[in-house]
Amino acid sequence: MMDDDPLTGLDDVPWAALQHSYGMADDVPGHLRAMQAGVWEGRYPPSAQLANHIVHQGTRSQAAEYTVPFLVRMALDPRLVDRHQLVGLLVAIAIGLDNNYLPNGYDPREDRAALADVRGEADDMARWIDDAADDEQRKQREGSCAQVLMDAEAVVRSYDAVRAALPDLAVLLTSDSPELRSWTANLLAWFPESAATSVPLLKAFIADEVSPGAAATGIVALGLLGEATTVPFIRRYLDSPIVELRWASAFASTRFGIADPAVVEVLTQVVARPPEKTGTMSFLSGSYMSLAALALAGTSEATALRSVDAMLAGLAGCVGVEAFDDRYYTAQTLFRLVFPDDPAEPPRSFGDLSDVQQRVVRFVADQGDAGWPFGGMDTFRRWKVPTNHSDLRVYAGIVQAGQ
Repeated sequence: MMDDDPLTGLDDVPWAALQHSYGMADDVPGHLRAMQAGVWEGRYPPSAQLANHIVHQGTRSQAAEYTVPFLVRMALDPRLVDRHQLVGLLVAIAIGLDNNYLPNGYDPREDRAALADVRGEADDMARWIDDAADDEQRKQREGSCAQVLMDAEAVVRSYDAVRAALPDLAVLLTSDSPELRSWTANLLAWFPESAATSVPLLKAFIADEVSPGAAATGIVALGLLGEATTVPFIRRYLDSPIVELRWASAFASTRFGIADPAVVEVLTQVVARPPEKTGTMSFLSGSYMSLAALALAGTSEATALRSVDAMLAGLAGCVGVEAFDDRYYTAQTLFRLVFPDDPAEPPRSFGDLSDVQQRVVRFVADQGDAGWPFGGMDTFRRWKVPTNHSDLRVYAGIVQAGQ
């Protein structure tokens, strides 16, 4: 696929006739050329600007699939820097936001079925358009139906475009860059239809990988692919002396419904004391803690005091801007587990809360106003728990009223 210029043929694409999230896609060539040149104007790099236009908040646009051949050739071009970012963008084009599919993986059959449903409703849509009161309403309905079909097609076509490029991109598993190797393993994780080819590649990659974070990414990728035959390979790393590999083995094991005491032990340890981020584990912004919490959430031990205490211990250590993702995703998981849905009858007092709920409330009450876990305020409102910090401390019995 290599060409002297990865952007050869860029101007042959009818970008002005294609849609992205902010209108027509005639600005896409400029973003791609800026990415290739490594220069830009403004606050955000061109890769972020392009992503915002073609996969805005995970929504694949009509133009997304047409960028794939150029992004692939750029990712394969050793003259370019930060090629792992290009592979990360290909992940977003293929599936949207990866956090929507963790910890269970992506099933393309769901999006294919959704597209089939839209196409199957063509007659109903035609009747709805014919029933319009006037020409203006008819045009609105025609546009609405066309957009629904275009969006459903964009999802499947974008995924298929990236999938077709996997054989070419697989060579990046042997790149000199651990970040690029890791993101390539990440990419392979989302294509279960290609597992027969990807699984052997990932096994070989993991066995030879020297970066713990990149190897852990490969193990997680095996789990997300969901091939039961990989379980023995995954399990061999549960006793590894390398914490990242133990974590990855435990996380991937839960994908197959395996949550024995050894798996739970590793996950609780990592939630409470995650390994240092090095930038080479690429899932969920490299948050070992958050992914361990997500895996724990799917086990029978999810709301056990031990698991909740581990999450609270981890959150207590989340300080500084660099811990944003850890704090955000772990807190989301914790509050969803401990305060599910809306209460049938709101608690009348602190004593009406369960033991784990009381622990979470006390933890939040002990934080400063700026230290509230994400999601806590909305959750407490639903459960009629005080959201004012001083009132919460009284509610939890930490201080007396008036102090």
